[in-house]
Amino acid sequence: MENIKKMISTKLFKNGMWLFLLQIFNTVVPLLTLPYITRVLGASNYGIFSLSLNWITYFQVIVEYGFGFTGARKVSIEGDSSLQNLYSRIISARLLLLAVSYLGMNVLAYVTHVGVQQYVSMNILFLVIIGVAFQLTWLFQGKQDMKLITMINAVSRLISVLLVFLIVKAEEHLYLYCFCYSGTFIFSAILGLALSRKKYGLKVKLCKFKDAIEEIKDGWYLFISQAMSKIFSSVGITVLGAVAAPSIVGIYSAIYKIPYIMILFFSPVSQTLYPYISVKFSESFPKGCQTVKRAAMYIIGLFAIGGLLIILLRNFLISVAFGVAYTEYSNIIVPLVMWMVLSITNNFLGIQFLVASGHQKEYSQAFSLSAVVTVILNITLGIAFGVYGVSSAAAIGEAGLMLLLIFQILKVKSTEEESI
Repeated sequence: MENIKKMISTKLFKNGMWLFLLQIFNTVVPLLTLPYITRVLGASNYGIFSLSLNWITYFQVIVEYGFGFTGARKVSIEGDSSLQNLYSRIISARLLLLAVSYLGMNVLAYVTHVGVQQYVSMNILFLVIIGVAFQLTWLFQGKQDMKLITMINAVSRLISVLLVFLIVKAEEHLYLYCFCYSGTFIFSAILGLALSRKKYGLKVKLCKFKDAIEEIKDGWYLFISQAMSKIFSSVGITVLGAVAAPSIVGIYSAIYKIPYIMILFFSPVSQTLYPYISVKFSESFPKGCQTVKRAAMYIIGLFAIGGLLIILLRNFLISVAFGVAYTEYSNIIVPLVMWMVLSITNNFLGIQFLVASGHQKEYSQAFSLSAVVTVILNITLGIAFGVYGVSSAAAIGEAGLMLLLIFQILKVKSTEEESI
């Protein structure tokens, strides 16, 4: 009990808890409006919103560019003397990427001949990217001072949720919903900038062009891994937007959220297990293997049971969450639940086993190859079978990743056994 009390009182633990709360408000709270908004906007307009947001999140990855990790590390290492310079370099780099992203979005819209509603929605939702450019989570995380920035984000999210219920009342309020969604990011960015100036005396200043480019070079490898992860998770909606009506995109996006929520519930479990399992691997490789196996057996089993219940109750869950109109395609939840269970399994194989045991390279190789295969599967099956093809591609892609990870684990085990 004394050890637990000491751990809870540490700044690291408190900072971690505030970071965990920030993740909850950034991911779970926006889902509170989902049952309401899918009914109010209708499947077609919700599909336009989902497709627009899907494209915007690609550009969000570009502007974030891994600075959430590299920036936090530099803040914690370099100290206050160079903080203003680092602050200027990262914001300048993000503004440069912001300009490139906006140009890319307009070129994309022109080439793909997007409709007027989608183009207007994309421009409104681009406010999200502007907010991200000035988002300072990296700064407060590096300073281990997450309390205030978490509270700012929490208030911003809650205001956004309230505005959705108060002013979005009909199908023609698509643009209003886009503004409500984007406003969260702008509001939290403004408050974050004000807080950084008050606490640390930091001012928004542009640095030299070459310094911004150097900062971009430093974040290249993290950007690549994040970009691949985004492609892996969002390519289905992208392909479906090209081959199906907006209403089908809306239905798929809504139903996809049910297993996705299960993934969100697993995320804190993964974050809690990872450092513990890493310690076990540092003690001995067999002890780490045993710990992963024992944890995986119970946790995967629990989520598999939850997934089975979702499949059995799919019509009821979908009709309650989104409306009866969405139940016509309720069967797509079957491969999506399989994707969810396989994704959790792959977390144990990849993150908890390979990465925790120090074999990041092997994990990266398997993940990169699987991402390419998943994109090809989504394109081919999406064109051939529409929404059923895209949902099946998600499960098949994860199954392929599982086989690749198992192959890498067998190689690692063989190497470790030879070294004993």
